[in-house]
Amino acid sequence: FTKNLSPDKINLSTLKGEGELKNLELDEEVLQNMLDLPTWLAINKVFCNKASIRIPWTKLKTHPICLSLDKVIMEMSTCEEPRNPNGPSPIATASGQSEYGFAEKVVEGITVSVNSIVIRIGAKAFNASFELSQLRIYSVNANWEHGDLRFTRIQDPQRGEVLTFKEINWQMIRIEADATQSSHLEIMCAPVRLITNQSKIRVTLKRRLKDCNVIATKLVLILDDLLWVLTDSQLKAMVQYAKSLSEAIEKSTEQRKSMAPEPTQVCY
Repeated sequence: FTKNLSPDKINLSTLKGEGELKNLELDEEVLQNMLDLPTWLAINKVFCNKASIRIPWTKLKTHPICLSLDKVIMEMSTCEEPRNPNGPSPIATASGQSEYGFAEKVVEGITVSVNSIVIRIGAKAFNASFELSQLRIYSVNANWEHGDLRFTRIQDPQRGEVLTFKEINWQMIRIEADATQSSHLEIMCAPVRLITNQSKIRVTLKRRLKDCNVIATKLVLILDDLLWVLTDSQLKAMVQYAKSLSEAIEKSTEQRKSMAPEPTQVCY
């Protein structure tokens, strides 16, 4: 996942199961493939100032590996013409498309904590930024409760599928969008801002046991409190921003359809 990693930047205690990395520049293409981003959106740069990991060697079946990141900055842009399609996921490539086994369970159960994430997106008509604080991603059971990792998945050997449950929460998110000076919008657009308090997303993943590929996903967004007052000019600005993206999204959709395999015809 990294572009500039060298041995002198690695501080690792193998026996203790602890390690630390600093000033990491992540590989944009690898992240695009892993996140399976639409081709109208591209990652330009990702930087993390510090990352630490803690591995419970003797309790991997029941306790998660903990990955902690301090501050992550991601720069993205929209593409007027669709970029090249995503390649295979690096996780699937590294595992060799192996069956759902112990290693896959350990990786899937990793807990991720991030103190601060800043995402900046540049588009033809506007610039947007997303700031999240105290982000956590962790595994839960079917009742959305913390517990033993062995109870965070439900396997169905007859169907050859497994359900896993993850929860993502954060303390605060701040979203801002503002028109660019070079944009030719029909109206002068007012900046759009949204700030929310603690929120969370519940994720259910369905995978195939034979190759670990995700075949279905369900996401539920839960907001504690949301009060968003928009002026008339801000509402018009949101409509203009959406219109400015519609052409790029349509081109990306057409690209995906043109590359989709043709359905198999069965003759009787």
